[in-house]
Amino acid sequence: MVLALSGFAANVETDRAWYVAGEAMKVSITADNALIAYAELCDTHGLVAGVMVELKGGAGQGLIELPSDLHSGYYLLSAYTRSDAQVSQQYVAVINPLRKSVDDDIEWVEAPTSSPSPSRPSPSPSLVGRGVDSSADSTNDCKPSDSKSIYSPPYKGGAGGGSSSLFREGQGVGLLGESLLGESLQEPEIEGHIIRARVKNVHEGQTFIASQIRPSLSIIGKQIHFFEGKMVNDSIAVFYTFGLHGKLPLVLSALSSTDESLPIELISPFAAFIPKTLPHLEFHYNRIEVEARSIAMQRRQRSLSNAPLGSAASLAEERSMLDYDDTVFGTKPDLSYNLDEYRQFLTVREVLLEYVICVKNTKINGVPRLLVRKEQEVFNTSLPSLVLIDGMPVNDVERLLNYDARRIHYINIYGGQYTFGNGLYNGILSFVTRSGQLTNYPTERNMQYLLYAFPE
Repeated sequence: MVLALSGFAANVETDRAWYVAGEAMKVSITADNALIAYAELCDTHGLVAGVMVELKGGAGQGLIELPSDLHSGYYLLSAYTRSDAQVSQQYVAVINPLRKSVDDDIEWVEAPTSSPSPSRPSPSPSLVGRGVDSSADSTNDCKPSDSKSIYSPPYKGGAGGGSSSLFREGQGVGLLGESLLGESLQEPEIEGHIIRARVKNVHEGQTFIASQIRPSLSIIGKQIHFFEGKMVNDSIAVFYTFGLHGKLPLVLSALSSTDESLPIELISPFAAFIPKTLPHLEFHYNRIEVEARSIAMQRRQRSLSNAPLGSAASLAEERSMLDYDDTVFGTKPDLSYNLDEYRQFLTVREVLLEYVICVKNTKINGVPRLLVRKEQEVFNTSLPSLVLIDGMPVNDVERLLNYDARRIHYINIYGGQYTFGNGLYNGILSFVTRSGQLTNYPTERNMQYLLYAFPE
């Protein structure tokens, strides 16, 4: 029995028939019922490059930057969405005329003319659960096209060389490993972008279950973008983000029910399905065309590497800073301090002692915590406050208290109670630095800091 690819699976097309290592591959993806699609390029060793593509009206385009050290041969290009269990796959030929590798699987055959439209082998059309079912055991006839640039001998089966029996059907999405854990079918990205992370749920011999872990994701900047995570099991957190675009610095954190900071790390958005085998590439080429493409690639690589560090272009590429906005959840702070209006102190501890009212330094269950209150209220010592600096949650209060106060621009206090996951907070205490980038702030233990590309 063969389970054929349905019309609802993502489809991917490339702008060229073959690529020189170091070029940019333009991919066009179409998919139904999704706002975001993913394209990945793999060889038999693993993922070599990938891109997220925003879909508008079910279609979108993106660039995959091919590393300049790729070996020559066929690669497997896959496209999929989080809300679809099926994947579209095809082979892409990459040549590296400047570098030989033990992984090269190519036969160079010089031809008198160039070839705009070569043929290429294709994986089995039976793709289930983003794996490959080659139960049809059919031959992909990869005859050379009329133009004679790329030719591979007939190639049996799919890229994964799967079993001929119905597959393994029970494995389904499980072929991807724990990065998706089978929950993707229940998480269509309709409202925003989905991010997943892995939490190490064991600390000093104690194992925490999902209900005892509070994961969070925050964007570093002068605005507060704080997202609680949902634990889908005891080690995987899912974040549903919205309203974020471009490359932004973010931080992931996870607290246990005993307020211990647990290690957390991003799970790649790419499934990285690794083919067991790839067909042999017989490359019929025109020398002039290959040389011209190689020279153009080298010029492009040189222009990218020579961009001045810190230039406007490079900064725009690195991150999109969010302007200062003190509004949180639609409300302004109950109290706000602009430290430019006060004489400068050396540490945050001194500022809180001398100028900032309605903040109390205390201990809850033996852990130092900062508490806030409104001017006419009393401190609720049973509930901690959510403390943020440039949007990042502060777990180690002592690090914050010893931080250089001259780098702080605003201190904002928001009253009221807030629930994040299983945690209940009495108010928010937000510190905003002059740079909005945590300048020289000591790294919090077990948190992960990274630059993430949100779809435009």
